[in-house]
Amino acid sequence: MAQPMASGAQHKTFAFVFGMASGHLNPSLPVARALRGLGHEVHYLCPEQFRAAIEGTGAELHVDVDVEPELFEGREPDIMGALTSLALEHGLAGECIIQQSTKVMPIQTELRLPGLLRWLRRIRASAIMHCPLMSPEGAYGARVLGIASVALLTIAGPGAMAHLLEELSASGCITPEEVCAQALGFRPRTEAIGRVNLAFGQELLRARDLTRPFGKMDVLRHSDVTLVTTIEELQDAAPHELLDAYLEDGVRFEAVGPLVAAHGAVRAAGHRFAAEGEQHHEDEAAQAAAIMAEVLRARAAGRPVVLVSMGTVLTGDSPDVGWAARRQGSDGAPRGFSGAELCRAAWGGAFDAFGRGAAGEGP
Repeated sequence: MAQPMASGAQHKTFAFVFGMASGHLNPSLPVARALRGLGHEVHYLCPEQFRAAIEGTGAELHVDVDVEPELFEGREPDIMGALTSLALEHGLAGECIIQQSTKVMPIQTELRLPGLLRWLRRIRASAIMHCPLMSPEGAYGARVLGIASVALLTIAGPGAMAHLLEELSASGCITPEEVCAQALGFRPRTEAIGRVNLAFGQELLRARDLTRPFGKMDVLRHSDVTLVTTIEELQDAAPHELLDAYLEDGVRFEAVGPLVAAHGAVRAAGHRFAAEGEQHHEDEAAQAAAIMAEVLRARAAGRPVVLVSMGTVLTGDSPDVGWAARRQGSDGAPRGFSGAELCRAAWGGAFDAFGRGAAGEGP
């Protein structure tokens, strides 16, 4: 429950805009909880799947598919919004996700903005926090309305996007240069960028070469500050050319470290689109609580605890990057390990390295 506002304090309304990526959303939850504790209003524009985690902070959820009908009516929601449907509409079936996203994201932004702006005006937002990777429209909406914008960057700093582009391109058997050249030559993308900029009378989107400098996130120029959820020492190295380009655009990065939830707080998880009953969520919560209880008992007994972090391997049901998904080869056929196989192999290696014969021994 929110605490009363201090005498003389000004009530604010904060808008949080996030997509279907729990790892991007979770660091925002402690911020939302803190703002609610100070007596401010917090509204999330987000998929329904994260309702419990969002409402657990005291914030209010507004479901994206309801708020943005221009994008979602007649299209299937997915991990990137409605990117797959838009890709199919534009004849991009068979292309890998990095090819589709670089071509279609400006088109999706154009369709998202009307609903987003209606919503921001309706809740009378004072400022926006958004995910620049999954929900760049948050920054554009803030710029249009002239309100403060904070980007929450959940990858390893300004140099991380180059590595991400390289990995996603490699998964589709295409070079980053080819991806960028194809995007620049995709006429519907160029036309959408032109329409958006004309409609709002400013250069919200740029039809720029994504390789110059390589890995630059252009959307960050619209935010007052970009919070990075790691410490400076753990950020990926960034070339001087890239840092200079950000400096020229007035982009300010602040490495704030991990934003950790309060003990016992509900966290978002899953990336699941299939409907699941309340019993399923209760079972998951019970399993998580049981695991944490074992960890606490081990620590109390002085036993070490080994954490095997799988980074961004997803456990949801997305056909592109989910638990059972495999990377698409140049022939369009799935290849390599699924997320499940990769995780289980790593966990098996950890058990082989650290395991003992009895449950009460070892880490």
